[in-house]
Amino acid sequence: MRGRNLLVMSAVIVVAIALVIAFGLSGIFRGEADQTPAISTTPSLITTTAPAAITTRELPSGTINGAGASFLNPQMQAWAMKFYELTNGKIQVNYQSIGSGAGQAKFREGMLDFAGSDVPLKKGIYNEFKEKGGIIQFPVIIGSVAIVYNIPGAESGRLRLTGEILAKIYLGEITYWDDPAIKELNPDIALPHERIIAVHRSDGSGTTFVLTAYLSKVSEKWKEKVGADFTVQWPVDEIGSGVGAKGNEGVAAAVKQNQYSIGYVEAAYAYELGLNVAEIRNSDGRYVLPTSETMKAAAGALMARLPKADEDWSGIFPHEVMDPPGPDSYPITSFSFVILRQVYDDPVKVELLREFFKWVLTAGQESENIVKGYIPLPPEVAEIGLRGLEMLRAGG
Repeated sequence: MRGRNLLVMSAVIVVAIALVIAFGLSGIFRGEADQTPAISTTPSLITTTAPAAITTRELPSGTINGAGASFLNPQMQAWAMKFYELTNGKIQVNYQSIGSGAGQAKFREGMLDFAGSDVPLKKGIYNEFKEKGGIIQFPVIIGSVAIVYNIPGAESGRLRLTGEILAKIYLGEITYWDDPAIKELNPDIALPHERIIAVHRSDGSGTTFVLTAYLSKVSEKWKEKVGADFTVQWPVDEIGSGVGAKGNEGVAAAVKQNQYSIGYVEAAYAYELGLNVAEIRNSDGRYVLPTSETMKAAAGALMARLPKADEDWSGIFPHEVMDPPGPDSYPITSFSFVILRQVYDDPVKVELLREFFKWVLTAGQESENIVKGYIPLPPEVAEIGLRGLEMLRAGG
């Protein structure tokens, strides 16, 4: 009964709070006749400088529409707003936060100009696009999945967890906060004998794919019983302690409003909303928070063997990059991707896409254009995308 009440309460709260967040974080599709950019205007998310208009050559006017990962959404909204200003309103980029799975699906159906995704295309879908003119997929930013919690009296950064304990919570094997395994790691916290509310995504999510890939790497039982994907069957739901919510926005809202809850969101949401963030043990045995320094350390390990933009990335991401080595590496760090076709019917659309993502991969990676909770790409990784953009072309 408690689980059912929590579900009802969370659903109401999620709708209310997600609406507020949506006005600050989510883009909304608009028609091309409406030249007001569908972007965030939340000042606390973006560090801005007075932009100088792009005047190097004449640019076409138009709109490009994308959708997908909520993981990427705060950063994409910041880029869209800055680029709109730099082009004096000539180029509008609309991006809707609907989850990586839904974004890939709509892109596959031809409803989008580009998709944002926390993971690249699966091999079968990649091959399908390859037969139809080719695909381009490349990282645009580095982010991380933060484990967030709501325990009265336990401040942010105080709670320590391991991947194995996190897996057991979502498997429904650890059900109370004062479980001996959690207490052993946190002797200085007065953990309550309260049931853990495990919040998870209810939609197809790249954030879920990244988290479950991490859990599959650190827990053999999780790998065998649940695995990694955009959507999974959550064992914790079977015991009435799981709560589903849509988007990073919904999970953040549910955790914020439900005491004794735990969840996972992109770090930018955690910092923006003031959620408590747990330290996670990395492969070197150190407990680290998702910070710029720990993400940079992890990113160094992620660069070992990266494909070209027109190649299949599915064998590497997200499984092979989780829990990288290094004493300062945050274990749940990953790239966020943009997916484009190689061939578009409209030559203007090709030019718009090329201009925007060239800017994203160059000036867009400068510190004043990066939202807190993300870190810019190393130049050699940005180069993968820049070379990929050279493959864009118009054709029938």
